[in-house]
Amino acid sequence: MRVQTYRKWLAALAFAVGLPSLAVAQSGDTIEALLERSDYGSARLQAEARAANGDDEARSWLAHMYRQGLGVPQDLVRAVELDRMSAQSGVPRSQNALGHSLVMGLGVEPDAGAGLVWLLRAAETGDARFEFDYAQALSSDSAGSPDLTEAAVWYRRAADQGLVEAQTNLGILYMTGQGVEQDLDRARALFIAGAEAGDAQAQNNLGLLYVRGDGVTRDYEAAFYWFQLAAAQDLPQALRNLSVLYESGQGAPVDEAQARQLLERARMLESGGLDQLLSSIGFPVDERLRDLDWTAPPDRTELTAAEANDVIAQYIQGHRFMRGGGVRQDLQSARSMFEAAAAQGLGSAEFSLCLLHANGWGVPQNYRTAYVWCSLAAYRGYPDADLLRDNLALQMTGDQVDTARRDVARRLSSD
Repeated sequence: MRVQTYRKWLAALAFAVGLPSLAVAQSGDTIEALLERSDYGSARLQAEARAANGDDEARSWLAHMYRQGLGVPQDLVRAVELDRMSAQSGVPRSQNALGHSLVMGLGVEPDAGAGLVWLLRAAETGDARFEFDYAQALSSDSAGSPDLTEAAVWYRRAADQGLVEAQTNLGILYMTGQGVEQDLDRARALFIAGAEAGDAQAQNNLGLLYVRGDGVTRDYEAAFYWFQLAAAQDLPQALRNLSVLYESGQGAPVDEAQARQLLERARMLESGGLDQLLSSIGFPVDERLRDLDWTAPPDRTELTAAEANDVIAQYIQGHRFMRGGGVRQDLQSARSMFEAAAAQGLGSAEFSLCLLHANGWGVPQNYRTAYVWCSLAAYRGYPDADLLRDNLALQMTGDQVDTARRDVARRLSSD
């Protein structure tokens, strides 16, 4: 293994470190295209330049970046400001986003009434996703008293355009007779459409129809089939339903061990929140380095590269110490190596530090510190960093989140 190999990895990971990307942005690239390929720096520059010239679509994309912390420090207040300007100029994406922010009180004082008005404006453009979002708000307690009759109207519009989630939710209303007259045949048709498209909730609901014999001949084998597909997607209700069939021997041979295992999995998932997310993430290594032999001890070239402040070599050493890969496991040394790589802006190392602090691996568990590292990793576009960051925020006080965000802004301003 030669030092040049590390340099090649460094080039491959350049976008995560914040160096110029090998995939140079083309003049014809749209902001959306740049975001889709995680070129957040180019997307931000283009969005800011166009927004400064009064481009409301660009301003809407910039709001999205601030809301998610992509290429900029996450700033929900700034996102609302930008969305409000674009929404007032008629950009549906910002109308929908502003509606959500007002209903949920994200970056702004909650105002469910105003939020529903903006969500309706977006839905009236005919976009199926916005129609679905408005229907969901109407179905929820978060926007006041649910209006399932009106929600059914908007679910139907989105379902008619083939939006799977809308088909499933409309099917639930038909199955239960809420907001519409009960129609089990219509519910089954909607569930079949969603189930065949791979929607876990539709698969589970279709299984329930067969278990109960609601509008169909009771068929436990068919129920088992659909529950099994939904359970494979970790839907807790489906795991519980499949557990019952294994325990009772209906539609499947009796298997009490399997029934217990499914029930335990469902309980773990239903406990939800941060613990579940951390469990599902584990401690991944950057996808582009998975072909390394972690069991072999590091050679002299690898160690020399790390000592010479090679960011990828430092990241690799961090993983070796973390998992005992060819070296004695040493969590303190792992953290030190990840911090050295993170100091050079490597998103993979920042995400690793987030996981160390969120789980309390080798350090006292500290959600605020984890939030900072996840925010930095999200800024560089590291997968799942924004999701974990937002889940960490739910475990923190408002003051803790504000302090952490100021820390993120300070660190980025010194980059």
